[in-house]
Amino acid sequence: MHKIRVDLHERSYPIYVKNEILSSVGQILKQFDIQPNVVLISGKNVSALYRDVVEKALEEEGYKVRFILMPSGEANKNLQTVQFLYDRMLDLKMDRGSTVIALGGGVVGDTAGFLAATIYRGINLVQIPTTLLSQVDSSIGGKVGVNHSRGKNLIGAIYQPKIVIVDPTVLKTLEFRQRVSGFAEVIKYGFIRDRIFTQFLLENFADILTLRNLDHVNAAIIRAIEIKSSIVSADEWESSLRMILNFGHTVGHAIEHTAGYGTFTHGEAVIIGMCAALKISAQMAALDTKTAETFISSLLRIPISGSLQSCTPETLFDAMTRDKKVRNGKIQFVLLQKIGDAIIQDNVPKEMIMDVLTWIKDITFAKAL
Repeated sequence: MHKIRVDLHERSYPIYVKNEILSSVGQILKQFDIQPNVVLISGKNVSALYRDVVEKALEEEGYKVRFILMPSGEANKNLQTVQFLYDRMLDLKMDRGSTVIALGGGVVGDTAGFLAATIYRGINLVQIPTTLLSQVDSSIGGKVGVNHSRGKNLIGAIYQPKIVIVDPTVLKTLEFRQRVSGFAEVIKYGFIRDRIFTQFLLENFADILTLRNLDHVNAAIIRAIEIKSSIVSADEWESSLRMILNFGHTVGHAIEHTAGYGTFTHGEAVIIGMCAALKISAQMAALDTKTAETFISSLLRIPISGSLQSCTPETLFDAMTRDKKVRNGKIQFVLLQKIGDAIIQDNVPKEMIMDVLTWIKDITFAKAL
């Protein structure tokens, strides 16, 4: 078992990574004195696959498990779903000593996490992420919340879990497109922190995405978690350093919102956003132009579905101006001085942004490996 610590003093917590770890969930919770009353929250597809093994593991250690089936999909990551969860928690008479266990991808983790952060002013939260994206990103660092009709993740909090439990073998039941989505966040960590890791990922992305080499999959997950954990440990509240985790997200979030949630997965939009950020980095930061072009070409080899047909540079720019990353009226960009060395800039000229938003409309990604 690989253990990674997010060091936040009294809010510190471990992340456990191990194949087939779901059958040990109860034993892990027992080590942390988690009280007997727990509520397991999951969506339809994930619960059909993994609810039984998790419930059995918990019950074997004396836990009394209640289950809430949460509406699935990005369209249900909203306050209406949170209200539904509040009602169910109260119906089940869960109290301040109870623990929420989020079993699922980012939508379940973010929404159930927001529930845990806000009901009774905060109760214990355990994250069991089941997608690559949630395993390396959304389950770590305490960002919980929901979408608003005017933008993604506009309503939320920073609320740390007690434990994160990662089982890479569950990715076998994850559809290919969702593996691509998670891979985007994995490679993001390389771009902002580790050039060698970036090169490893781009050289082996096919084996990772198809799960042909589970050693490479595990290595990618562990290194991504290490990078995320170190950044969160240094800047929990996103006051400075943690903002580099938004590499590719300035344009990516605008694409998700403008194209309509579900047209692109989060990771697909971020891959396009990273191409845009690399392009701007060659003009506004110290990134070598040839290096930018080389890595853009490598990203274009990753299969992406979805279409930018409904997006215009104007609508994308408008979405960017209303994103939560805007500070004091200025759009924040994460740019690269070199691969593995990220900086924050808020002085990218509108003309340059519009040129890049026009450029991404014409780029062509692979449709298959």
